[in-house]
Amino acid sequence: MASLNSSLEEFLSPLSINSNVVHELSREFTETFRRLSAESLDQFLPTPISDGGTNLRVGFVELLGAAQERKVNGSTPDVKLVNGDIHPDDQGPPRLQRLLERSWPIQEHLKNENPESLFSWIGQNVAVVVQEGLDRFSLPPDVDLPMGVTFSFPMVQRSLSEATLMAMGKGFAITSDLNLGKHLLNGYDKHRKPDMPRIKIAAIANDSVATLVSFIYQFQANASQKAVMGLIVGTGCNATIPLKLSSLHESKRPDSVSVLPGQEGVDVRIAVNTEWSINGSAAPLRKLGLISKWDEQLDAAGEKPGFQPLEYMTAGRYLGELGRIMCLEYLTTVVGLPPRSLPAKLYQRFGLTTTFLSHFRPGPGKRPILEQLREELPEGDGQAGFQWTEELAEALHSIARAIEIRAAGIIAAATVALLACAEEIPAKASGPANGDTPPSRELVAGYTGGCIAYFQDYLADCQSFLDQILDIEFDGHAPVRVLLKPCHDGGITGAGILVPAALASHSKRDQDIEDATEASDLDLLLSRSVSSGGPMLEPESFEHSMLRGPRKSGLGNRGPRRGSSTSSHDYCRASVSSAVIFEEEEGPGLETPRAGRSDDDESEAPDPADTADDAGSMSLKTPYLGGVSVYRFWLVFSGILATNFIACFDGTIMASSHPVITSYFNSSNSASWLSTAFLLTSTSFQPLLGRLSDSLGRKPPYIMTMTIFLFATVWCALAQSMTSFILARALCGLGAGGMMTLGSIIISDLVPIEIRGAYQSYLNVTFGIGSMLGAALGGAMADHLGWRWEFGVQVPFILLCLVLAIYAVPGDLGIYDNRKEGFLEAMRAFDFKGSILMAVSATFLILGLVRSHPFVITSLVIFAVCFPLFLYVETLATRPIMPLHLVRKSPHMNLIFGNFIGAILMNAILFNIPLYFQGVLLTTATTSGLRLVVPSAVASTTGVATGFLISWTRRLKWAPVLGASGFLAGTLALSGMQRTWPEWAFLLCLVPSSAGQGFQFPGTFLALLALWEQRSQAVVTSTLILWRSLGMVLGVASSSLVLQNAFYRYLEAYVSGPDRDAVIERARGSVEAVRDLEPVYREQVVRSYESALGLTFLCCAVLAVINLLLIVPVKLPRLGSKK
Repeated sequence: MASLNSSLEEFLSPLSINSNVVHELSREFTETFRRLSAESLDQFLPTPISDGGTNLRVGFVELLGAAQERKVNGSTPDVKLVNGDIHPDDQGPPRLQRLLERSWPIQEHLKNENPESLFSWIGQNVAVVVQEGLDRFSLPPDVDLPMGVTFSFPMVQRSLSEATLMAMGKGFAITSDLNLGKHLLNGYDKHRKPDMPRIKIAAIANDSVATLVSFIYQFQANASQKAVMGLIVGTGCNATIPLKLSSLHESKRPDSVSVLPGQEGVDVRIAVNTEWSINGSAAPLRKLGLISKWDEQLDAAGEKPGFQPLEYMTAGRYLGELGRIMCLEYLTTVVGLPPRSLPAKLYQRFGLTTTFLSHFRPGPGKRPILEQLREELPEGDGQAGFQWTEELAEALHSIARAIEIRAAGIIAAATVALLACAEEIPAKASGPANGDTPPSRELVAGYTGGCIAYFQDYLADCQSFLDQILDIEFDGHAPVRVLLKPCHDGGITGAGILVPAALASHSKRDQDIEDATEASDLDLLLSRSVSSGGPMLEPESFEHSMLRGPRKSGLGNRGPRRGSSTSSHDYCRASVSSAVIFEEEEGPGLETPRAGRSDDDESEAPDPADTADDAGSMSLKTPYLGGVSVYRFWLVFSGILATNFIACFDGTIMASSHPVITSYFNSSNSASWLSTAFLLTSTSFQPLLGRLSDSLGRKPPYIMTMTIFLFATVWCALAQSMTSFILARALCGLGAGGMMTLGSIIISDLVPIEIRGAYQSYLNVTFGIGSMLGAALGGAMADHLGWRWEFGVQVPFILLCLVLAIYAVPGDLGIYDNRKEGFLEAMRAFDFKGSILMAVSATFLILGLVRSHPFVITSLVIFAVCFPLFLYVETLATRPIMPLHLVRKSPHMNLIFGNFIGAILMNAILFNIPLYFQGVLLTTATTSGLRLVVPSAVASTTGVATGFLISWTRRLKWAPVLGASGFLAGTLALSGMQRTWPEWAFLLCLVPSSAGQGFQFPGTFLALLALWEQRSQAVVTSTLILWRSLGMVLGVASSSLVLQNAFYRYLEAYVSGPDRDAVIERARGSVEAVRDLEPVYREQVVRSYESALGLTFLCCAVLAVINLLLIVPVKLPRLGSKK
């Protein structure tokens, strides 16, 4: 035990930190922050720049002022609101009240919706709260309602009421350069009823600025206290503090400022959003050796490596991920446990959550940490034999504590450094001598965020480090103390506070504002209330300069007003405002009290109208993601439709004409290889191309696969032998499979999930038409023009699609965070081992199914060795071609394997039904091809209807269930066919399985897309198509295996006569030879075909039962719900 403890201490030493190191770090940070404020154009900006958020909150806030108490039923309550928290009998009455508030998750809307759709959804929710406000507070409907807005978006702001979105680098679908205020107004107007008031965006601010404003307004300061800064340590890490104009680069200073009496221009301070966590802060951390190898590993796996090192070390989900990385290395290298024995979640990125580590600690009222650990990371995930122990649980707790203590020290150092830059902490030389120390002042920083509040002892350790830094700096006689006070929900309350502040700056009736203040300057507005004289922002001075005005006692006594200027002033004097906040999650364990919560997380479908954008940020409104115009989208989409049509045409041509081609080369026993070679290469390379497109963008691999398909199609038309033709079909499969997969991924990149079903229907139309025409014309072309022309006619159309793709597909499509990898970089990260093992496994599985002894045994042995290796490699790969978590847990597993079995059934039926028509009913290739028009039409029609119905109903489960049921009914019907039936009966038997295909394929595809975020849809699509392609391969190969063996057995049983052996050999060589046999032998062979095909379809029915059992238990959300 002692040895293990010493090993753990040595292991954790890279994270060790003490008060002397923190003190030195604070000095380094001070110099760094001063340099950044004076030089950096990305940090210490008076214009808000921050990261995206996860909640939309809308509500009404009433400002009560400094001397008024809110009465309930005529009496003053004993419970008071101070600093955002409820405390009994505290310093004074509350200064604001949140009258009404509702909240909606926004993260997935940000990732998946274009600006029009996103702000339409936001506007709808604002309208819900405004309507509730009308009902509860009797607000006048003909008076504009002023609104304050707090964004966690990166934005440029030169005006208090206007802000422009900047690039976010978080994988969100909305574009930069958006006028946020105008988009919000437009979204609200779409849902505003005639009897509802219009809204007026009075103020827009960054979340950290709003937190500072809220904290300063609410903080009950005494003579020795001063509220100085706002601090956020939750999902992200940021701070806002007023700095002197003279400390900022000239380009960051307002053109004009308002100077209070007694002030010099250099004394004026403006609120600065530091964004202290991004890369400018890395140098001090690196200089003092605080960046460990684990930090570098976490950083390298991030969306933008090197962008936010300080945040990765102090906040958000990164704390949990850092714990996972460290725990995994400790268990494997220090303890020496086999990697494969450990729980699978330890190998998943963010598999260990910050929320879990926050509360993972011993203590009164808590469960034992070993029990907590076993519940969070079940032992059964890995190999048998591994068990968590008390020692391992304590080790993980020690890792969490080491992460937290270092984070607390870094935040404490940064806080002291920032206050030193703001000259709130005096230089040591200017301080009084020992023994003559004046009474200590308290500099109060308002904090919010779940990490600092709940992660182990983060808050207490941070406060302790703050005290120790100042003790060291001032030799135990610090003139100030930095004190952390809570300010939860500062975002929404700050948004409400800013409204009357903004309106007051417009009003000439506010006689306490003696100096003209430009309403367009947020910085100026804050500088009016952040003066250098007296205690900073005492409640009285804040009320005086920004929020002065008597508060009316009742909200419903306001008479109707006309005109926006009058109404704005009236609302200002009432100090009642509406607020909207787009905020970051406050972190683990933090729950905010709310008046109400939305249970409906679904968003409105985007408006496809192509009209002018009033905000001026986009030339045309577009319902598509990534800012792609309607015209360009339809160019791209038309090309994708055309390539899908050609690929489907090509595929069904083979289904109806492969007997002709194999007979031409006198190789009927190789018929299955015509489809197997095609499907095998498409199966092997589709995931590769999907992963490549994540690194290189969608366009390069899309163009490459179309070029390959063009070349391979020409080769098919010119092939001179069966071997050459099979090789050409293999290359054709690579091209066709790649361009269809990438086409589907491109559509998912451009189309919001709420309307994805409609566009899937368009694809299904082309799929159906292409399949029908291929099935109908394939046999006829083979009979009348020759089979080579089946491929020759495709060439000019493929060439046209290639030119269109080069012109129309955006070059940066699929590249997130502006990080496009080069080809070599992409290849280094590519899962070559997994791809090779998967291709080898699939290849030898097919070889084992279609070849004869002894090669079948060798092939299956190779498959049995390679496939488990493939699964193991995928657990270790950084970018696995088939992420195993998709095939391990419901509902993803059920949907993928249901799709897999559906593909087996579809291809087995499609491959074998022409043999029934030609071998049992003795029709020509042309006639059998024409009969395939019916199932193609049914599949196309149901597929189209499915996509539109899913988009309309937003319900996902009904389609896969109907599809699985259709496959079962169809295969049972096919297994019972009798050649004496009328012709229409055979066509009727094809309807259920064809309808099942039309329901199940788009249904499972859209369900999977709806379960995952936008940036993950490429790998989800690739995985689904990988398994579907494997199913198509196995459908042809396995059904051919069953059919060929059964046919041979039935021939041996049924065929008799002097020419028996010759007849059997001839029947197995060509299905067309059956019609030329003598009547006696023909009847025997037909009976053999009928029996063999009936057995084949009965085997399909067994699979259809399994398919139904997989799909029925699945639980799916409504389309557009939070994923």
